[in-house]
Amino acid sequence: MADVFDEVKNIISKHSSLGVEAMTSETRLDEIGIESLDLVEIMFEIEERFEIEIPHNTNTESRLEFRTVGEIVAGVRSILAKSTAS
Repeated sequence: MADVFDEVKNIISKHSSLGVEAMTSETRLDEIGIESLDLVEIMFEIEERFEIEIPHNTNTESRLEFRTVGEIVAGVRSILAKSTAS
């Protein structure tokens, strides 16, 4: 499997104004034009690509919030690590 960071950047770049090459882990989603609906679509694509479920129920403490590309990557890596540990 390709690197998680590269895969996530590819997915985000489809919804943003910034190319993959310029995207870093510190890139803020709001600064590259990612709005709430875009983020929902990105999360669905990531879930499909990695065959994971990202918590997004606002009523639970397990919900993840993302402001940067790096936070999304860290969240995906964390979920993947938990799923391979079980």
